[in-house]
Amino acid sequence: MALLLHEVWEELDENGQILEALCLAGPDGDALRATLGESANLVTTFEAASHVEAMTKYYSMYGRGEYFAGHPTDYNPYPNEWRARQQTHC
Repeated sequence: MALLLHEVWEELDENGQILEALCLAGPDGDALRATLGESANLVTTFEAASHVEAMTKYYSMYGRGEYFAGHPTDYNPYPNEWRARQQTHC
């Protein structure tokens, strides 16, 4: 089972509302981080072994209640290849 590092980002939108974003650290999160503005802040990082575990932690951070996966494969453990790729860049 591969534990992957996740990042939680926050930034203010044009109306002053806080927008949150969750992505993987390293190259697999580059696309999301590219959409963030200059004022975005990295709030925290955490490790998780699957998409569901990551989203459960993220939902808990923001008091959103229980996370329900949209697809059965969301429960699958992350592949070891993803961890190897992340480790070469983080």
